[in-house]
Amino acid sequence: MNKSIIVLVGILYSVALFSQSKADQILGQFWTDNKEGKIEIFKKGDTYHGKILWRKVARKDTENPNKSLRDRSVVGIVFMKNFVFNDSKWVDGEVYSIDNGRTYSGKMWLEDGGNTLKMRGFIGISLLGRTASLKRIKK
Repeated sequence: MNKSIIVLVGILYSVALFSQSKADQILGQFWTDNKEGKIEIFKKGDTYHGKILWRKVARKDTENPNKSLRDRSVVGIVFMKNFVFNDSKWVDGEVYSIDNGRTYSGKMWLEDGGNTLKMRGFIGISLLGRTASLKRIKK
């Protein structure tokens, strides 16, 4: 009986580690589709977030609905928040658009062996939205 409990715990631990490593495949830096910017996907607790690291053309967060934030640089802004891993996708997150100051629901997934990050922002249902394609920056 003790051996079967140890084996069961070992199997459950292995499955949890595999699932966790699969979830963390999204971590890293990515170019925007036109190489005008660079973002980083990072993990905080059990959720995934995205931060603007660099932009070819510097700009302020002029469209922010909070007037006190409109003078800040967009570089450093955490514009993607609270994504959770579920069945090979990162879902239930929020995406802030620096272009219009709005926040959208979001989901992400990897393609091309993990080298392409697809990020979809939408209002209400995923059908009503836009998908961005980002390329992983190889170290």
